[in-house]
Amino acid sequence: MIHPTNPQYHALYPPRTDLEAAFRSVRHAKLPQLPDIVHNLHEELRRSEPDLTRASNLIAMDPALTGLVLKTINSPLFGRGTKISSVHQAAALIGLRRLTNLVTAAAFNRLLDEYEGGARLILDFIQEQTQVAAAIATLTPELKPDEASLFALMQGVGCLIFADLVPDYGNEWALRALTAPQTLIEYERRILGTDHVTVGFLVAGTWHLPESVVLAIYHQYALEPPAQFEGSLRLLIAVARLARVVLARRRGIEDDPDLLDQRDWALAELAMPPAAWEQRISSLLADDRGH
Repeated sequence: MIHPTNPQYHALYPPRTDLEAAFRSVRHAKLPQLPDIVHNLHEELRRSEPDLTRASNLIAMDPALTGLVLKTINSPLFGRGTKISSVHQAAALIGLRRLTNLVTAAAFNRLLDEYEGGARLILDFIQEQTQVAAAIATLTPELKPDEASLFALMQGVGCLIFADLVPDYGNEWALRALTAPQTLIEYERRILGTDHVTVGFLVAGTWHLPESVVLAIYHQYALEPPAQFEGSLRLLIAVARLARVVLARRRGIEDDPDLLDQRDWALAELAMPPAAWEQRISSLLADDRGH
């Protein structure tokens, strides 16, 4: 399922019994299936010498996906002065890893359009969180918007699957997800025998996403991430947490103790003074006019 890359991460995997319970719970659910192009790109990345031309040709075989990727690369968020007109040009300029992140996110977004009913509320939240996380990622040179976007997208994939399995899940999610995720997890375990972080780990591993990202999905709610997590991975979690803080503020939630703790931890990881963050969050809240 996961291609191990860092031995120090192995102790951070979910217990085998939990993974088996997750698999039993979702085996009859509508699981989002990424196209072969995405799997092939991740396989290319794992080669000792990835071939940019071969990877670019893979992407170019799907014109719709190519269009989505180029639209993202040419957006103001990437701040490029010249327009990128082909995936071959994109691969040369930003590298295969970042291009693969963009393709994975674009393919996943395309799959999300199939969800309806109770899942729509969750989907709208995920997409909003993704946009905010990408904007916050520009505050640190060590993290790229495409990395933050992919992680923010994947954080809630288990919730989407549960919304398809449990008729009232959307209501429970709306009450608990933003300010009380641990109680949401407890609810999931009572109803389904598993939780969305374990299912997210399972799905992301099946999609061959990087091991570090898969583990960050599983450990996303730990106030202090595992000591084994390297700096870039901690930054990824910090940006995702600040995105949740912004989304809470947009909804009028400002004084929740758990969210404030997450904010303080994330600002410390980014070495950002609270005053500078408040100045930045003002512009992010102003962007709420479009929501």
